[in-house]
Amino acid sequence: MTVMKTIGMLLVPMVCLASAARAQDTPKVGLTMGYPASAGLLWRIGERVALRPEVSLSHVSGDTSAPDLTIPTPLSTDSTNSLGAGVSALLYVGPRDALSTYISPRFSYARTSTSAASGTSTSDSTVCAYEVTGSFGAQYLLGRRFGVFGELGVGYTRTSTDITSVVTITTGTLANGVVSQSTRAQALASGSHSNAISTRSGVGLIFFF
Repeated sequence: MTVMKTIGMLLVPMVCLASAARAQDTPKVGLTMGYPASAGLLWRIGERVALRPEVSLSHVSGDTSAPDLTIPTPLSTDSTNSLGAGVSALLYVGPRDALSTYISPRFSYARTSTSAASGTSTSDSTVCAYEVTGSFGAQYLLGRRFGVFGELGVGYTRTSTDITSVVTITTGTLANGVVSQSTRAQALASGSHSNAISTRSGVGLIFFF
């Protein structure tokens, strides 16, 4: 009995050390790059659970000029800025080896603002979209610090659009041989909401730290 107790006392710390070593060998945080275009982090907070926050952004601007003028004059300008953020929870199912499968609920928010000017009118629009998605995915480790993943699911999107337009109107009057001008701005505002259910797919790469 004494021998068995001694062996047991020696095995317990060895098992603990082996488990700790395996935990250290498995990277917990990785950088993800995926399509649709986004960059984020993969953070394993447990054996069966991971979080994947992500962000995307873009800026586009341009102008249109009259080609037949000696000095091109902008006829219209526009600028669009987009910012999106989301977070996914990865709930792993089945055995954890090189190939892992998971179920992933996801929530995301995106905001796109556009400003445009043309002649005597300007327009500003804002589009906000909230999306809730449920997906089934697979993750394959090609090495200790590199992996790929793919997902397919269905999502619900709620979109709100607000548009404000300002038109500058100039009028002229003739009184006693004198021409006078007056300028006023007229603003128009509109808004709309939409709901959509659609499929969602995504693929990406993972670089573990």
